Amino acid sequence: MIKKVITFLAIVSVILSCGLVYLGIKARTSGIILNNKYIINGKLFGEPEEVRFWITPSNPAIQEKANEFRNDSQLIEVTKAYNWLETNYHYDLDDWVVLNNGKLILKGGTDFWSIPIFTLAQKEQNNENIWIDCEDGTFLLISILRALNIDAWANIGTVTINDSIYGHAWATVSLNGKEYLLETTLGEPLTELKSVPSFYKMFIKFNEKDVIAITGADINKEIFPPLPPAKIPDLKDALGD
Repeated sequence: MIKKVITFLAIVSVILSCGLVYLGIKARTSGIILNNKYIINGKLFGEPEEVRFWITPSNPAIQEKANEFRNDSQLIEVTKAYNWLETNYHYDLDDWVVLNNGKLILKGGTDFWSIPIFTLAQKEQNNENIWIDCEDGTFLLISILRALNIDAWANIGTVTINDSIYGHAWATVSLNGKEYLLETTLGEPLTELKSVPSFYKMFIKFNEKDVIAITGADINKEIFPPLPPAKIPDLKDALGD
């Protein structure tokens, strides 16, 4: 079974798009000096990047996808975008490789962060099936929602399940002045919006414009193991799903 493997030609096109996205982000953030706690090391081919790099609503492919969900109601837009992502979604930890004629040409690390256009390409080239972990789904969803001018944020922190703490990423959206959780690992349609439970602990939240971090947060220190796929049923139970 092909998991997280994209053809060589697709990779070339995506990498070219990545370069354009990178230039756009750098242009928007030029002149802004950020604390080192906002720099993520080793998540993209080993190079450090500022966290806002991973939210890309201005990318043409992201905007095109977002237009499929456009509606006069932001709630309907959120629901459509979330349900699209969760259809044929399979939560899996990073084991990302790219092959060309059986030869390894790219390999992700133990916690490889994919930019949204990369995740989008994976989904579209696998008959809408996708095998990704929590941050990759979160970054894609937030990018789409931001392209729809929705107040949405990517969150990095921890989730506590049965007294065990795991590193985790999740999406949040603010509608009518209230913040709601969009948990991207469930693989289920959105039935209702719920507030962020107390067993989620945010260290840092961001979109393409802003970064908010709790005092002393350093997300380069991976203290907690990532949420394993085997714990998703327990997470569903804790969320009341």
